[in-house]
Amino acid sequence: MSLGGRLSRHRRNRTCYLALARRSNNYTMRAWYVRVMALVIIAGLSIGSRSSLLAIGLCLAASLGSFLLWINERHLRRGTQPRFWLSRAYLRNVIKTDGLHRLSLGSYFEIPEAFVLIAIPSWIATDDPLWARLIMLAAATVFLITTSLLIFNDHTWFNPDEMDPPAWHEIFRRLAGPITALLVCLIALPADWGMNGWLAALAISLMPLAVVGSRISDTDLIMEALPDLVREESHAGRELVISETHGALSTNLRLIEQQAREIRDLAPCLYDLAVSANSRLRETLALAQLGRDSSTSVHTLEAPVLTLARAVGARAHVDISVDSLSAGDRDLARLVLNDLVGNALNAGAGAIDVAVSNHGAQVAISVTDDAPPMAAGVWKTPETSSARLEARLRGLSGSLTSLQNGASKTVTARWLPQSE
Repeated sequence: MSLGGRLSRHRRNRTCYLALARRSNNYTMRAWYVRVMALVIIAGLSIGSRSSLLAIGLCLAASLGSFLLWINERHLRRGTQPRFWLSRAYLRNVIKTDGLHRLSLGSYFEIPEAFVLIAIPSWIATDDPLWARLIMLAAATVFLITTSLLIFNDHTWFNPDEMDPPAWHEIFRRLAGPITALLVCLIALPADWGMNGWLAALAISLMPLAVVGSRISDTDLIMEALPDLVREESHAGRELVISETHGALSTNLRLIEQQAREIRDLAPCLYDLAVSANSRLRETLALAQLGRDSSTSVHTLEAPVLTLARAVGARAHVDISVDSLSAGDRDLARLVLNDLVGNALNAGAGAIDVAVSNHGAQVAISVTDDAPPMAAGVWKTPETSSARLEARLRGLSGSLTSLQNGASKTVTARWLPQSE
């Protein structure tokens, strides 16, 4: 990554870009109101000068950029097209440069206009009272500050598609406050302000040093924290919806599963659907965790296991090392976990360890529990859930095995996964 990319990577975020792009029109219009006030103040206070005609004429010339800005915003809000050729060129240029590291046509008008306004109290209306000249200098400096902030505080600087800007752009942005203050000082301070007036003019000329720099820095800090805040708030909203949904449906789905268990010999598919629906609802609890973005993730399979174990006060640990499963394999995994974990809990297990892993080309789900050993001749007898599960696994080149190891036993289901 280039130097420009490294300097700007902390703020290149879509959330920040959209937030600033949305406020752009309102922010621009506020800057326009400030500029109009500055022009009125300078023109009004220069009336008493012998060079009033020149000063007012320069103020009118310096209002061209503000006029074009107002016309452009007016047509953008109404969705209309301007008739004047300069306004049309201005609008086309704004659209062309929006979101890109390029100055718009307005900036080429507004920057020189600000210099002209600073020159009026410094070099033209010099016979005005000192207080009037200082107020005009402050108004002209504010005019330049709004121009600098519109350039260096624009949403362009947060565009995630502009990941490799020129380094000098970033350096200029970081030095925007000192650069703006330096330009004011170069124009205003060589003028004749008198002994007391020169110090006041210096203070006014240094205003951009604090205003522009702090404004840009504050915006960067806020925008840097915004993505994490949005993510946390979105997960909080997701957690509320999931909690309400789970509370409204969990009891009914559990009752449906219990009723379907009684007729699973007659309608095994109905039982499988009831188990799958109940398991999927439990899986949604995993989506309330920060960072869990999709119900298709295999890691959501741990939620039904933890929910079943928590219901009877058992301890459960789930280790999932499979990267992904197709939709059909996830459904089968739900049935396997529901059957094996449910049987272990019904047998009195107090601790369960579940592992979902790859076993060669096959997917393997192992459930280890501390329940008493199974009675001989019970497991996988005809018409039991374990017998039906084994038949389904064999249809996928799989198996269902059990291994007693001292006080614990491990039941493992394997099958050849399907492709999407």
